[in-house]
Amino acid sequence: MISFLRCCFWLPLLATRTVQSPPDVVAWFGGDVTLSCFFLSQPGMNLQDVTVTWQKERAGTEALVVHNHNYRRDQLVRQDEVYRNRTWLDPEGLAWGNASLTLRGIRTQDEGVYLCHVTSELGWTSERRELRVEAPYSEPHLTLDLSFRLGHTLLTFSSGGGYPRASVEWRDGTGTNLTELSTTTESVDARGLYTLCSELALPMGQSTNLTVLLVTAPGRETHMLHITVAAGPGQRRSHVWLLVACLGAVTLSVIVAVWILHSPGHGT
Repeated sequence: MISFLRCCFWLPLLATRTVQSPPDVVAWFGGDVTLSCFFLSQPGMNLQDVTVTWQKERAGTEALVVHNHNYRRDQLVRQDEVYRNRTWLDPEGLAWGNASLTLRGIRTQDEGVYLCHVTSELGWTSERRELRVEAPYSEPHLTLDLSFRLGHTLLTFSSGGGYPRASVEWRDGTGTNLTELSTTTESVDARGLYTLCSELALPMGQSTNLTVLLVTAPGRETHMLHITVAAGPGQRRSHVWLLVACLGAVTLSVIVAVWILHSPGHGT
């Protein structure tokens, strides 16, 4: 009878916990983040038998070793080079069933799925964490070029140093999408951060309300600009100069004609 009760007491503790899929973990570029992982524990548990392995999944190949801990010590011989001196696991937390991992100096390459595997005298646990990295884009910069092309104004929108990859959308005052009329280029620096430059040419002489959006994901707008392009003084000046040039050409033609008519080779 005593053996039966003991068996019934330990059976739930030895059950294997399935992989969990909680909400994504968001980390800021250059900062630190803690990936949580908890397992079954009890007071007086033998920590010598606790083994913790953190891995990062890679499509079509073996997972990267991010951190390993067993026999009460960090065992980092097989740790991948990109994580050297960047991981920390609290050994005292293992007594309370906490195998969470802190990752320092977040990079864009750190984005992905991480797996935490824990084995102890009480069983086996595996948990899954998906890490997303974000870097804020710089405040958008907008320039207007009135001399871009006769009868057109060129608007240039730029923003950089951000992650993840983004897109630029142009809309007029009625909400009509003008993005297909624009040209957008992007560049990526050595850290994996993006810079975007988008250009849109508009006819001069008409007032236009525009909205420029920087979109990092469907439904997620990180920056927004509202612009009113009007037939302002700069455009009027360009029209005046065009009129002056035409009058100058006509005047020059009249002078040349008069000079020819009064030259010695012609009669009065």
